[in-house]
Amino acid sequence: MKQRILRTVRALLHRILLPAWWDRVQRRRATALSGAQFLRVFAGAGSPDGTLRSFHVQSRYRFFFHPRNRKDFFLDTLTLTQPYESILAEADNVLHNRFQTLGSELVSLGDPIAWQRDFKSGKEWPLRPASELDILDLDQPSDVKVPWELSRFHQAWWLGKAYWLTRSERYAEKFRDLVEDWIEQNPPGAGVNWAVAMEAAIRACNWIAGYYFFCESRSLPPQFWTRFLKSLYVHGEFIWHHLEYARVNGNHFLSDIVGLIYLGIFFQDTPFGRKWLSWGVKNLEAEMRFQVEPDGVDFEKSTAYHRLVLELFMSAALLLRLNKRQLSPLFMQRLERMVEYVEAYVRPDGSIPLIGDADDGRLFRLSMQEDFNDHRHVLGVGAILFNRPDFAAAAAEFHQEVLWYFGGEGFERYRMLHGGTPPGSRAFMDGGYFVMRGPEVHVIVDAGEIGQRGRGGHGHNDTLGFEYWRRGSPVIVDSGTYAYTFDVQARQEFRSTRSHNTVMVDGKEIAEFAGLWKIVNDTTAPRVVRWQSDDETDLLEAEHHGYERLPSPVIHRRSITLKKRSGRLTIDDSCLGSGDHSLESYLHWYPGTTLTLQDARTAVASVGAERYIITASDGAWSLRQTWYSRRYGVREPKQTLVLSWTGRLPVSWRVVIEPLNHDKTENR
Repeated sequence: MKQRILRTVRALLHRILLPAWWDRVQRRRATALSGAQFLRVFAGAGSPDGTLRSFHVQSRYRFFFHPRNRKDFFLDTLTLTQPYESILAEADNVLHNRFQTLGSELVSLGDPIAWQRDFKSGKEWPLRPASELDILDLDQPSDVKVPWELSRFHQAWWLGKAYWLTRSERYAEKFRDLVEDWIEQNPPGAGVNWAVAMEAAIRACNWIAGYYFFCESRSLPPQFWTRFLKSLYVHGEFIWHHLEYARVNGNHFLSDIVGLIYLGIFFQDTPFGRKWLSWGVKNLEAEMRFQVEPDGVDFEKSTAYHRLVLELFMSAALLLRLNKRQLSPLFMQRLERMVEYVEAYVRPDGSIPLIGDADDGRLFRLSMQEDFNDHRHVLGVGAILFNRPDFAAAAAEFHQEVLWYFGGEGFERYRMLHGGTPPGSRAFMDGGYFVMRGPEVHVIVDAGEIGQRGRGGHGHNDTLGFEYWRRGSPVIVDSGTYAYTFDVQARQEFRSTRSHNTVMVDGKEIAEFAGLWKIVNDTTAPRVVRWQSDDETDLLEAEHHGYERLPSPVIHRRSITLKKRSGRLTIDDSCLGSGDHSLESYLHWYPGTTLTLQDARTAVASVGAERYIITASDGAWSLRQTWYSRRYGVREPKQTLVLSWTGRLPVSWRVVIEPLNHDKTENR
């Protein structure tokens, strides 16, 4: 009862009272300040030019880098991680307002950019108070994430790197033009780019990075920096009055926290900066305890969102450490375990399993051309932060994120990390994930809750599902995400049970949907029966109870056995219950796979140069054409093997995936 009352009071305060105070009072106060008045507010009396110079000197070492870090060694090291020509080409695209956004091709957005527009659908949101806007607008398919992504200002990095390489003032001038145009077209509190605090927070972090790239530019006048700093102050006030508390806080609330930490450190000589920073540190600690399981798995149950949440926690921790503020040993221990989970799920070729939602979300997107499914940069950062040679070995190469967070010293420290050994099989009991590894094979199994403490969130209906990778290629895959609001039917299809490598009973979802990011209830109550791992074999046996809600209840139990040398995978399924039921078990194959049915219970698959025979002990195979999404907004066809069975429970059956080109002498 006490917790319910506290949640009600918190919701009343942060969803109604503080936003109303912002709309009616604080927004007008903040925006009504002249440049000179603002400078006196945040830095005391003095001439505008003198105050800016003072702020510049005081804030010089508050961020990860500063123009004085621009040395030949630093720049030479940067071009080791990204070719010189690529850096300039990306910046040139920004100069001409050309962007690749959420799966789009390179698109010219014109001049000026329409910051309120989803250029994919043509939908443009009116410049009204954000609280009055229907940002999802499901009746007119569109994607608010498109203007949001552009307004996160990752382009500050692309311009900044080119500026440091060339010292051409045109990159600084373009940064100024984009910022001034954005401020002009996005009055505080109006339009979609002020709809949620998370977007303001990520934008503020990237603007602060832009400040440290361009703060000594001779082409940017004091008037610009005054307007820029005032807008950052307004961003902080907006976030403070629109904190995204929810019944279960997630990555939105965490982004708010990190944004206020960045702004608090940036403005730490002011009362409001110190307030934001103190509150941010306290809540950063609390959210690490709440959102991250003791074994390091993010509770949203998505590999893509695990990476985003890890970036948020890690960057804040590094910035606080740089500014002589320590976080608790529990925080740092759990942060290290988050990196260990990445080390476990990243496969030998650097690819990742597409578990749960993926929307290309990043705190800092350092390259326009980056591979969104390569998470090894966090291993590189973790290697330096925690002095872990195994993280460095798993990262495979030096990533530019390490350079921007640690500078030239980070490069030298990275080179000194030797002796890392490849990770082995690993059980994440709290998070519910089990990684099986052999010399040339990687399997991950989901035996945990659906996500976000029963709300669903960014978790999918994939309980007891798995992904199978072997000899340099994905073989059995999750379907991915593809869409949120611009295609509601596809959104629900990609998160459904039938889009994952698990069992569907009577055509019902493992958990019923209650919206685009919610489920009615998570009744799966998964239970691990057995986990065994040795040099030759990994075995996981687990069950879930999601189908006990049916009129004739069913428990799904699954045992997965991997022979590590050969890659032979055996899936033993049992559906326990009574009465007549129809069952379907799915195997989704990586795009480009050739599948042939030899008979009702035998199929052959060709994945590149590798061939597999798939046999079932019961039921009958059929082939379906389905979709695969390797990143948000992009999909391609794939083939899915469906094993169907109808009859009276209980029933058990076995599926074996046998590589045809392996050493058959292995003990099975």
